[in-house]
Amino acid sequence: MDFLANKKNQLFVGGIVCICLLLVGIFFIWHKQNEEKSWENLTNTTSTTSSEAKTSQSQSPTITVDIKGEVVKPGVYELSNDARMQKLVQLAGGFTKEAQQKEINLAQKLQDQQMVYVPNKKEQLQTNEVNDTEGSNMASATSNEKVNINTADLTQLQTLSGIGIKKAEAILTYREENGNFKSIEELKEVSGIGEKTVEKLRASITI
Repeated sequence: MDFLANKKNQLFVGGIVCICLLLVGIFFIWHKQNEEKSWENLTNTTSTTSSEAKTSQSQSPTITVDIKGEVVKPGVYELSNDARMQKLVQLAGGFTKEAQQKEINLAQKLQDQQMVYVPNKKEQLQTNEVNDTEGSNMASATSNEKVNINTADLTQLQTLSGIGIKKAEAILTYREENGNFKSIEELKEVSGIGEKTVEKLRASITI
């Protein structure tokens, strides 16, 4: 009888221990799942906050622009991020009388840290004068360049006054048959070219 009583006690105690272990295991699993969910929520919250901060920084409500040159009040101005050039010019007091306004696009959308320069009318005139001078120099150089009748091809010969394709071909034929011209006067020997033509060409040809 004592043996059976002890056996029952052992089974009872063992059952209680198993139940306790089971409860501890369940609590541990539940606790771990809650920790993982809390960490996940914290990570998501941090990511969201970071993204919102970056978005807020990239979409700053204002921009800063520097305007120089022919405006009444040149300087650095703060404008809304959707501002146009017209607004900047207005803040700078408008154009001066000497401003080359056609160089400025008033409808242009401004950007942060942009620099705008309004040129002077004289600057444009000086630029045009330089371009005109360069063009004149090039034209002068072209007009002063003589055509070598011993080396010129068909196209180059036709640039001479009074020399069309037929006379140019005649010059090339003469050159092939007789060799290079020894003098400008020899050009008179070419069919279709007389003394008057040679005199007219004398200043623009060489050998």
